[in-house]
Amino acid sequence: MLKTKNFILTWILHYLITSLDNIDFHEWCELTCNTKKCIDFCQNVGLIGFTLNEPCAQGHNNWKLFSCARASGEFVWRCRKCKKYKNYSTRHIFSNSKLAIRQVLDLTYFWVQQIESHAFLRRHCKLASDSTIVDWKNFARDLCGEHFLRYPVGRLVSNQWIFGDIDRDTRECFAVLVDQRDAATLLPIIYQYIRAGTTIYSDQWTAYNGIANGPGLHRYNHPTVNHSVNFVDPTTSTHTQNIENLWVCMKRKKKNQLGQHVTVLGTHLIEYMWRQLFGDRPFENLVRAIQEKYVVQ
Repeated sequence: MLKTKNFILTWILHYLITSLDNIDFHEWCELTCNTKKCIDFCQNVGLIGFTLNEPCAQGHNNWKLFSCARASGEFVWRCRKCKKYKNYSTRHIFSNSKLAIRQVLDLTYFWVQQIESHAFLRRHCKLASDSTIVDWKNFARDLCGEHFLRYPVGRLVSNQWIFGDIDRDTRECFAVLVDQRDAATLLPIIYQYIRAGTTIYSDQWTAYNGIANGPGLHRYNHPTVNHSVNFVDPTTSTHTQNIENLWVCMKRKKKNQLGQHVTVLGTHLIEYMWRQLFGDRPFENLVRAIQEKYVVQ
């Protein structure tokens, strides 16, 4: 019976998480209109546990999470038998945050929706300063980075070269900050990110000459196009329009954010890669990333 119950809860949790990206703004406001509903939402998607894994002082193990205006974290555990309280000190995404639970959830929702306006975020989330918004966006990008576990073909962006590529079928991409554009710099990156035997389309930049005949297993099919003559090779139909479009999209996002300091450019690239990978279900995958970082016991 217990296994069946756990299976049902797991199935419900999976269903709720996979439906997150179907929530519109009005539904979101209804889901998070007060602290109790915020707690219910977090428990239903696995961000907060349904109970504690330890008994109260009287030996009971019948906890329930309640909102509490006097609690520093807005909510506390209460034993339903002896009515004793216990602060919710378990490590979770709301730990050590000065923000209310609803503010955290709203910032998460709006980051997923790519709402960049600080004026809107300050007004809707009732925030006093832009620094809180910036910190939260950096936190979300850190979660993206933890998915890739690395900073995952070149263009100059604010005196910083970026080298990368994109899969024409899956739209997965990588982008790496580089100081040089020579073969010694770029070829090892290709070996790291692109599976041997893959077809790589590029222009005829000198550093790419060794792509087809790399060392060991690092061999690739490498059709090229001479951009000084054609944008699309008339014989092989080789072109680089996919990667060119990737740079245009990155530049547009950078421009919309009024530029980015070179020290945070890498994290913005990771966010862009993450959104390319999970573009149709970003909310679901951000919640999963939070679950992995803050495991509910």
